[in-house]
Amino acid sequence: MFRDRFWITLLLSIPTLVWSGMVQHMFGFSAPAFPGSLYIPALFGTAVYLYGGSVFVMSAVQELRDRLPGMMTLISLAITVAFVFSLAVTLGYPGEALWWELAS
Repeated sequence: MFRDRFWITLLLSIPTLVWSGMVQHMFGFSAPAFPGSLYIPALFGTAVYLYGGSVFVMSAVQELRDRLPGMMTLISLAITVAFVFSLAVTLGYPGEALWWELAS
């Protein structure tokens, strides 16, 4: 299951990275711009979180039910905070969205 989710999540991460402003700045290129291209990192970052991150979130819920928080809880907390903050920034909260960090 992890292997299959890894490959699909990797494919979903590519557009997130290509259209990320920070990655474009680091590597000195510009992704094609078109109406709505600003939301590509948010769209694919959300797909990565929901599809690839669901395993970690569900495992964290089980760890917390068992009162034995572990690595899945830590990973789940990190990706959930990155997702919520990035969503807030995309919707207008001041800051730099973390979509590419979340996806990678």
